[in-house]
Amino acid sequence: MADSDPRPARSAERTQRNAERTRAAILAAAQEAFSTKGYAAAGIRDITAMAGVNPALVSRYFGSKEKLYEAALAELLNADVVTGLPRARFGEGVVRLLTAEAGRQRNPLPMMMLASADPTARAITGRLLAALFLEPLARWYGDARGAEKAACFSVIASGLTVYRELYPLPELDTAMSTETRAWLVATFQALID
Repeated sequence: MADSDPRPARSAERTQRNAERTRAAILAAAQEAFSTKGYAAAGIRDITAMAGVNPALVSRYFGSKEKLYEAALAELLNADVVTGLPRARFGEGVVRLLTAEAGRQRNPLPMMMLASADPTARAITGRLLAALFLEPLARWYGDARGAEKAACFSVIASGLTVYRELYPLPELDTAMSTETRAWLVATFQALID
């Protein structure tokens, strides 16, 4: 008995890999567009042009702009990035994450902030922020004030992001003073200690 032809299996694998790459390219382009232009100004054609794909593929993979925004943000809202930091050096780790330059994981905060003017995107952001970041962070803090500490974390991180990325203050750029960096480290660390 002859073996079956392995070409159809390889073709299916190649198609699956291409679909995964296409979906990933659309998500990356959407994250870039939503983080720099905002939800309302980021068009599907702009996003797919950046991704180098046909606009119809957004509908195929995501269904709508709202679902694309949801998938793009959900991919970035990962509490493990913060809760995986060592508790003893938590403040340092957070400040390093929030002030790192190229090569770092994209910060979801600009995307969230720029989407806040649109009611649909704001509702998606609020739901995902609570479920994927604030609730896991509150559990990680673990004490009776866990939810309050998670909220405080968000306030400080959001403020830093606003004035580093959206409305840049020169005092918070890459040449941030040692004193300011130390204050930020101590502030984030105080949520643990």
